Amino acid sequence: MSRQAVAVTAAAVLAGMTAPAATATTEDRDWITAHRATVDADVYDPSRPLRVLARDPLVPLVVLGARLDEDCTPPQVLQDRLDAAAELAVARPDATVVVTGGTTRTGCVSEASAMAAVLRSSGVTNTVVTEEAATSTLGNVENTRQLILDRGGLAVVVTSDPHYVRALDNYRDAGVEAVAYVRGQG
Repeated sequence: MSRQAVAVTAAAVLAGMTAPAATATTEDRDWITAHRATVDADVYDPSRPLRVLARDPLVPLVVLGARLDEDCTPPQVLQDRLDAAAELAVARPDATVVVTGGTTRTGCVSEASAMAAVLRSSGVTNTVVTEEAATSTLGNVENTRQLILDRGGLAVVVTSDPHYVRALDNYRDAGVEAVAYVRGQG
């Protein structure tokens, strides 16, 4: 699916949003659990995370980091993730955005700090939580797990292809249900 098609789909789904739910819906968590093979499959469907966000503003957007380039700027794979997160965040300004990634390059700020700055410069006004200790996907999961559980146990994880398959598996192993919103390769 092209970026433009994803953007049109996102706009259509998010435009039809109803009143906010109090917590992540049991229906969403149960569907993800029952369809785990489909959710984790190599075939990505952007409509599921969009439907989750349309129903529940408490579901956080968790943007997984990537090692910064030598000049301390986001590599293309991370910029792709941030572009996707910004689209979702602007359309869903009540969602909390969690950026996660520690300092993985000497002399640079943490991945999370760099990501937060890029999101702010992209016009994101949402609450942005920075998790600056993780240096791996497993660390991302460990350090965001409680925040997700506190918001109903469901998250939209913004990452890239094929990384999302492993990331969703890691979240499931940690007792958290998540759906992926995918942009970029790496």
